[in-house]
Amino acid sequence: MLEFIRERAQGWVAWVIVIFLIATFALWGIQEYVSPDASVNVAVVDGKEIPATQFQQTYQQQRARLQAMLGANFNPAMLDEKSMKNDVLEGMIDREVLVLNAAQSGMQVGDTRVGTYIRAIPELQNDGQFDKERYNNLLRSQGLSVKGFEQAIRGDLLLQQLRQGVMDTAFVTQPEVDALIRLREQRRDLGYLIVPVAQYLAEVQVDEQAIKRYYEDNREKFRTPEQVSVDYIELSVANLAGGEQITEEVLRQRYEEHKSEFSVPEERQARHILIQASSDAPPAQIDAARTKIQEILARVRKGESFADLARHYSEDPGSAQNGGDLGFFSRGAMDKAFEDASFALTEGQVSEPVRSAFGFHIIKLESVRGGQSKPFEEVRAQLAQEIKRQRAEEQYFALAEQLYNLTFENPDNLTVAAETLRLPIHSSGLFTREQGSGIASHPKVRAAAFGDDVLLRGNNSEAVELAADHEVVLRIKEHKPEAVRPLETVREEISQLLRIETAKKKTEEVGRALLSRLEKGEDIVSAATSLNLAWVRPGLVGRAAADVNPEIIGEAFRLQRPLPGKPLFGGKSLPSGDFTVLAVYEVKDGDPAGVDSASKQSTVETLVRGRAESEFQGYVKALKAKTDIKRYPDKM
Repeated sequence: MLEFIRERAQGWVAWVIVIFLIATFALWGIQEYVSPDASVNVAVVDGKEIPATQFQQTYQQQRARLQAMLGANFNPAMLDEKSMKNDVLEGMIDREVLVLNAAQSGMQVGDTRVGTYIRAIPELQNDGQFDKERYNNLLRSQGLSVKGFEQAIRGDLLLQQLRQGVMDTAFVTQPEVDALIRLREQRRDLGYLIVPVAQYLAEVQVDEQAIKRYYEDNREKFRTPEQVSVDYIELSVANLAGGEQITEEVLRQRYEEHKSEFSVPEERQARHILIQASSDAPPAQIDAARTKIQEILARVRKGESFADLARHYSEDPGSAQNGGDLGFFSRGAMDKAFEDASFALTEGQVSEPVRSAFGFHIIKLESVRGGQSKPFEEVRAQLAQEIKRQRAEEQYFALAEQLYNLTFENPDNLTVAAETLRLPIHSSGLFTREQGSGIASHPKVRAAAFGDDVLLRGNNSEAVELAADHEVVLRIKEHKPEAVRPLETVREEISQLLRIETAKKKTEEVGRALLSRLEKGEDIVSAATSLNLAWVRPGLVGRAAADVNPEIIGEAFRLQRPLPGKPLFGGKSLPSGDFTVLAVYEVKDGDPAGVDSASKQSTVETLVRGRAESEFQGYVKALKAKTDIKRYPDKM
């Protein structure tokens, strides 16, 4: 199967498969694209080494996924790298332990399944067919071998099989389902008020000494990381293709040369009646099947309904109930003998008996569609795009070599290369080692910019390949070392921060004092009015109530059940700085009998998923306990 993939596919694609596979196997990652020859290991699992280079690759992939998920909200300073590295290492250890156990248990994934999985990836298909050139170009652009990649897919499918086998044993009981419904559908009779931070913010005054003291005590908070900006020359097939103009003559010539590629495949809709008789059936059975199909054909020729006869006599379980209707199909989808007979018929015509690998058929052709070529105007834009792309690819590889040579021979500037190749010099904004926008959003660009040859020696970078058809050469434009921002630039920021902190403390003091009064029995509405605050009484609310602050809802559902006739009070500082005082008057559990079947099924699935995950983690933990594992965290 894998050899079939290598020999029969064709095309070109960028890096999308990597993202697809990362999403598919996010639990484990794919660690075996390359088998690094490394003597430094971060762990050894029952003799199987996990090299530091492999760990670093996996860690950087995980970090990149996190950054992609958070986008502009990603803040490297908030990242607990030690914890994240430990998590990545344990994930890699888990993988090795499970692979070892699967091998010991005799579990295998064959070539057919691996090949089927790879061929089914949409990003590797061209018009619904697996495209080998896309596949190979992608692996080549990522420095991966076909063998190593397919080995990685095999390992992940094996782990998927093992995981599913353990998790499929999970089940839940009806009392557990009912208990969850009672909790999930629970409603609480709620009242609350808000002590707003804005009410006290205007009263707060911050003196200069407090600002200076905060600055000295928290200087690291105001440290800016090292930053650079770069000038760069960008070379990409997309940019080159965008400026290309294609004449009408060239377009029409291309159309005539490739006209067959623009035809709509002919499809045929047919009905059939099958009397089964495999090729290795006894002669007597074959003769009986041939006789029976001849008898049915005679009845068709006399005018009996083909569909009715198919429902009554056809031995094809997939189509008999539909009157033998097979729908539309194109060449290559059916048994060769069946296909040849179907495509030899005219609409409404019934065939003579046809012998296939399954038995004897009578075929009636219902309708024909397709088979005609698309007109030139319909494919004009596609032709132009293909020609532009083809020419741009040819130009790209020629220019890429010149760009490399010119920037290497003139390491102190980009001007020579830009003028010779007639390519513009672009500039980026400032970015750090960990984060940037535009061209600096690419980790490879940041790594090159902060490399010693570029940053310290002032040379042009080597060509940085962002994709198989996209590369840049860059040099430092501006360099800002790491530094603590001066007090003058952060004074207002600190002042506002201290004012907010002081106002928050005031709201909590007022809120806690009010809460104490209510717990002693003071009337709620009167107590709120004395502070110019409003007591809000939304009544019974569920966990997902849309008209109440989710933080207040969460706190209300964390409180214990109140005694009958006596509200239970609570208080909480909100992220906004406000403080809420709330009361729960009554708790009403959900009624399992009142929940529809779809919701009940959803509850069952939720519980089963949770239990299955818990059982699988327990299974992994048990395997690790009896496996010889050595960890070397200082090598991470």
